[in-house]
Amino acid sequence: MNHWDEKFKTDEYVYGVEPNEWLRSVLNEQTDKDIALLAEGEGRNAVYLAKLGNKVTTYDFSKEGIEKTKRLAESEDVDVDTHLQDITVKNVLPRESYDISASIFGHVPESGKYEMFANLIECVKPGGLIIFEFYSVNQLEYKTGGPKDITMLYEVDEIKSYLEDFSLEVISLKEVVTERNEGTAHNGQASVIQGQLKKL
Repeated sequence: MNHWDEKFKTDEYVYGVEPNEWLRSVLNEQTDKDIALLAEGEGRNAVYLAKLGNKVTTYDFSKEGIEKTKRLAESEDVDVDTHLQDITVKNVLPRESYDISASIFGHVPESGKYEMFANLIECVKPGGLIIFEFYSVNQLEYKTGGPKDITMLYEVDEIKSYLEDFSLEVISLKEVVTERNEGTAHNGQASVIQGQLKKL
């Protein structure tokens, strides 16, 4: 059983059932879109987007998380297509298949960061939207959630280096201090990096 299975093996939704606020603020008017969510965990963002009328596909490394996504979708009477997948493996998502992709707190080992971004970007059609929110390295000072391993956290310049190989318009990419109250695992003031990109 991997770390995420151990974390999610509880009836409680560790990160709650409400969507991430950054995702909600960017995508709250999107409907009838094909959306891929990477490292979606327990399904809170997937169910929110499905309730807006989108076709949602998730990719996650945790069987326990996927089962909770299915249960949450069923309880809200929506469909979510789930896939057990390591998103740090090269070319594991279908290319140019989605209108939108998102990764919310998709913290992966340092060796897998580039491929995670490549999958996040390459699965989107030209003209499509890519959004993400991750904890920054400064999150270690706040201790309100996220990995304790600094190599799994992010810096803006680091993310810029991953984006250099792709044809993108950077709509926004910034580090902000904000409040995150998501279940029992993310609570309080936090340092996050938020990104919104358009694939060219």
